[in-house]
Amino acid sequence: MSSSVFLGTDIGTYGTKSCLVDAEGRVLAESFVETDILIPKPGWAEQWPDVWWNAYIESVREVLKKSGIKPEDIASICVSGLNSGSGIPVDKEFKPLRPGIIWMDRRAVEEAEWVKREIGEEEIFKKTGNTIDPYYGFTKILWIKRNEPEIWRKAHKLLTAYGYVIYKLTGSICIDQSSAGVLGGIYDMYRRDWSEELMEELGIPRQLFPEKIVWSKDIVGEVTEEAAKITGLRRGVPVAAGGVDAPVSALSVGALNDGDMASMIGTSMCNGFIQDELRLSKKLVNSPHVAYDDKKLYCFTGIATAGAVVRWFRDELFTCEKLVAE
Repeated sequence: MSSSVFLGTDIGTYGTKSCLVDAEGRVLAESFVETDILIPKPGWAEQWPDVWWNAYIESVREVLKKSGIKPEDIASICVSGLNSGSGIPVDKEFKPLRPGIIWMDRRAVEEAEWVKREIGEEEIFKKTGNTIDPYYGFTKILWIKRNEPEIWRKAHKLLTAYGYVIYKLTGSICIDQSSAGVLGGIYDMYRRDWSEELMEELGIPRQLFPEKIVWSKDIVGEVTEEAAKITGLRRGVPVAAGGVDAPVSALSVGALNDGDMASMIGTSMCNGFIQDELRLSKKLVNSPHVAYDDKKLYCFTGIATAGAVVRWFRDELFTCEKLVAE
């Protein structure tokens, strides 16, 4: 087989899924590795990045085994993932300093209120296209700064979930437009770049983030020899930047043009639509679409517990059946 097979992986909240597709979009094989989250307190939710990396390795090895595809036949790789919230703080050796505070975590209430008092919701919305809420990653970053000063002092970079996997694959660091957008209060929606003015006002250093915000399709590196040995992939396979799972799933079903809508059901449910103009609503989460277009937006709302409820139902009420299945 020629190099016309593509590997895609989604780093989800409760699991990692990989699939191989051909140039016509036919799915050749799929794999799924279930993972879990940490809940230190009610309303909190965290994940260690090595959980994502280990699940990535396992899912890739499994999908290669299922398909019978040779690693040399894979033309390129892309990784999408959950909204990573705070991101993963890593030190100068890129070792994780703490678990990532993920999208569903609601602890940053005081930080959100502080931003409303000190800067104001109108000012944030005017520059970022989003409001102030503990959902947004920038409030979770402020929580780390205020509550874990030693972690904050050691933090060299903040990486997204799939950005961490890409780093482990390639040695490169990156962040795409969709991930930067859902951070909220430090991203300028109109310039599609970091808002250094808001970063300064919030006390969030610019150097914590990759220098350039890339597009999801951009090639950001190649699989290293070390990563190839661990994953079973071929050294040198190009790796694209990827994007946040919700807009990626919307693109996968053809939601590309102004007014197109798509629903995604995973741990959460996202109902999103595409816009070609900045017609922004405070009632929606607004971010750049993963399509390569500096005008398109992915705007969505949803609920936090869709598939999560089904999983809870299974784990709490069907423990005997689960043991039998295992």
